[in-house]
Amino acid sequence: MAIKFNPILRTLLVVVTIFLLHVSATQGGRKEVISGLWKPITNTTDPKVVEIGKFAVDEHNEEEKTKLKFQEVVKGEYQVVDGLNYRLLISAKDGNSLHNYLADVWVKPGGKSRTLTSFEDCNLINGNNVTC
Repeated sequence: MAIKFNPILRTLLVVVTIFLLHVSATQGGRKEVISGLWKPITNTTDPKVVEIGKFAVDEHNEEEKTKLKFQEVVKGEYQVVDGLNYRLLISAKDGNSLHNYLADVWVKPGGKSRTLTSFEDCNLINGNNVTC
């Protein structure tokens, strides 16, 4: 006995199938983002990136009672987690000397709150498999 499909049910079945395939494809594309892979920052002069770099220097100055002066973000990468992690190579002046620093900043979801999670002078960490 053959099953006859109502044209409305057939259309509904097609729509649901297409929807599920779309959701599946979207989720497949998001796995890379959700898994926490680091991705390069292509525009280090983006005002948002510069602002995070300045925040890292200012926060380090406050925590360590130093007087570094932010110059630029040399390069960086970001990672989507519960919020965003930024790993930035920052150029800053210490008096008259220019140094590179590696800073990690976590930006909470919504972007309203930030935390400096590490800030290190590249001259002191070059032997630790860190790319500065």
